[in-house]
Amino acid sequence: MTEFKKIYHYAKEFRGKIHLAFVLILLSVALGIIPYVIAYYIILGLIQGPPLTAGYIFMMSGLIFLVLAGKAVFYYKGLAASHEATYDTLMGMRVAFSDKMMTMPLGEINRKGRGSFKKNIIEDIDSMEVLLAHMIPEGLPYLIVPVIVFSILLVMDWRLGLLSMGSIPFGIIPMFFMMKIGTDRMDGFYKSAERMNAVIVEYVTAMNVIKIFGRTTESFDRYVKSVNDYKDFTLAWRKASWNHIAVYSAVLPCTLILLLPVGSVLYLNGTLPLDRFIFSVMLTLGVGVPLLKMLDFIPLLPTLSFKIKELEKTFQGEELIQGTDKPCLTHHDIAFDRVSFAYDETDAVTDVSFTARQNHLTAIVGESGSGKSTLAKLLVHYWDIRSGTIKIGGKDIKTMPLESLMGLISYVSQDTFLFNTTVRDNIRVGNPDATDEQIVHAAKLARCHDFISRFEHGYDTRVGDAGDRMSGGEKQRVTIARAILKDAPIIVLDEATAFTDPENEDRIQEALMELIWDKTVIIIAHRLSTIIQADSILVMHQGKLVDHGSHKKLLTTSSVYRRLWESHQAAQDWRIEVTEAAHA
Repeated sequence: MTEFKKIYHYAKEFRGKIHLAFVLILLSVALGIIPYVIAYYIILGLIQGPPLTAGYIFMMSGLIFLVLAGKAVFYYKGLAASHEATYDTLMGMRVAFSDKMMTMPLGEINRKGRGSFKKNIIEDIDSMEVLLAHMIPEGLPYLIVPVIVFSILLVMDWRLGLLSMGSIPFGIIPMFFMMKIGTDRMDGFYKSAERMNAVIVEYVTAMNVIKIFGRTTESFDRYVKSVNDYKDFTLAWRKASWNHIAVYSAVLPCTLILLLPVGSVLYLNGTLPLDRFIFSVMLTLGVGVPLLKMLDFIPLLPTLSFKIKELEKTFQGEELIQGTDKPCLTHHDIAFDRVSFAYDETDAVTDVSFTARQNHLTAIVGESGSGKSTLAKLLVHYWDIRSGTIKIGGKDIKTMPLESLMGLISYVSQDTFLFNTTVRDNIRVGNPDATDEQIVHAAKLARCHDFISRFEHGYDTRVGDAGDRMSGGEKQRVTIARAILKDAPIIVLDEATAFTDPENEDRIQEALMELIWDKTVIIIAHRLSTIIQADSILVMHQGKLVDHGSHKKLLTTSSVYRRLWESHQAAQDWRIEVTEAAHA
């Protein structure tokens, strides 16, 4: 019950509608008993007299019609109220879940995988609709009304009350075994669903790579295997439960299973009045439908309980350390002081200290896996560092609200992402209040105005899912324009020119030089030719800062930098030579 209270907590703003829905549906279920009571009076009149008139039968039939109409109206109004409250609550839960993800370390998100979070925010939260819209406002009335009826029968004649509940033990026992099977298999089911979601997301996302390298068979086999594993696990679970479901579904609603035969014997023995016997039969028939409806919800309890626990793991998960007071900075120098960080148990950055000054361009270079991109991500607080401090303008970033920190930094990574909307709107992400003139100006500085103008609809051209209608270099320049439009005092370019063609590389460098005025610029680069004019170049090697200085200085003092430069120069001169094949 603790898990359900937690979800009910998220509906606190809309509990009034849920309570209203409960009352309306309770009235609807109660009205469903009235026709059986009316039928009792008709039957009693036929048996005991005086003879019934056609008018009396017509009046009673009309009363049944009115009761059933009222039952339908109350039920409709109740469901409408419960669904309004539920979908507002689910929206709030998804917003809260998204806000929570914004405060989580990116490493934790990467560890769990996109498929897991996709399942949480879409499928798991969506399944809460059953709990809030149906189980609480519907399930409870379906339980309360039978309890009231059984209580009336117990008060009237304890024998009738016990007999009317005769089907419950026969239905509860197989239901207990069915729920135990669900509880035992829930963890494996959930993990198989997570794996399937992760593989599907990976398969769809990497479709272009799969086709280019001819890995369609292998990747599709993994995709099919994950789906089949989920199917096999689900079917095995259902097969183990089918017999139990069949038994309790057939027996539990059969409320006359003991009342009719034993009650008949009691009547024939003269220990039970006929009118009381008929009344108990009709009331017991009336609770059959609510009991049958209640069966729709009880098997869902283990599944919902497990999903709620999984959601709570995220809602209660680790958060990044952050402050609440907006910082007032007089400058935007960045200072790393003895910073260390590890992915799980693997050290990525060890004891790194440096200062990137305002109005200077600081470049970070190194081999793949040396920790240079990790430094950029630590600056934008993707993770909490293990030790040391990172300061902006003398203020520890851990003391800043994430929103304030993000307002100080324009971050462009090598992994570009565009939304499926227009080019204009994608650039405007950097500054939602920007005018069209400012957007065009930013695009010109990023050297993407020309190719945008060649599109059929110009800046109003839709870029497709994740920008798939644009080349990698075009997407990269649009994200740079987005960063330019933001006009933040700190600019971090994490290999932002990785997909830029040589023809436009120099032009983007010119744009970056225009941006440097009065800003703190950090560039993580794999093309060393793009950062030779940097004020300071930091050389990373195996997670440590081994050298720093200007390009000319490092060529003479740093063996690591010199090796990187020589490798870069060799790559610049790299050619494929084609020779004529010798013929036999």
